[in-house]
Amino acid sequence: MRESAAIIFANMKGFKGFERGLIPIAGKPMIEYVLDVIPDEVSNIFIAVDDEKKVEAYRSLAEEYWAKIIFSNNLSGSIRSQIEFALSSIETESVLILPCDSPLLTRDFTTFLVEASQKFSAVLPRNQARETVYTMASYQRKPFLEVFSKNRGEDMDSLVKKVQKVLYLSSNSLRIFDEKLLMFLRVSNPSDIHRVESILKRRR
Repeated sequence: MRESAAIIFANMKGFKGFERGLIPIAGKPMIEYVLDVIPDEVSNIFIAVDDEKKVEAYRSLAEEYWAKIIFSNNLSGSIRSQIEFALSSIETESVLILPCDSPLLTRDFTTFLVEASQKFSAVLPRNQARETVYTMASYQRKPFLEVFSKNRGEDMDSLVKKVQKVLYLSSNSLRIFDEKLLMFLRVSNPSDIHRVESILKRRR
């Protein structure tokens, strides 16, 4: 089995006076819910930030989870630039990429992404709107870095078509992991926090 790494993107704007991933939900920072569903098989964890202030903000939490912080000013750019930065920042061949603001992700789903990336160049979920979610997916580094280097001007949708053995996951197929597809819920405002806390309370 290829060695795997996980990268959590924490490059979103915060609110309520907190960095996005550090916003408290039911008593703990939102990013912890994501960190807690990273499979045990993952050997290295990284938190990707786009601001030097965030390096300090996430430092103690990163140390608690034995994670490293990686930094780039370009993480507010295109999806292509974000994925390229992530895959070029580490040496592990199999890479799981997750957002810090999806606290309802499940370990069954992330484990499937890691295991499927052993056979496929990428495992890419599609949400209910049939959009490919590139920052909640798994990749093999080598085929993507080759395509990135040869096709400088193309966006992520175009680039993926040039890579062989890509597995797309329809939203209906993902219901086996999450019947209501709550994994796709991204927390971006206070009402989302209340919704997630209600869901977590019902799950207990």
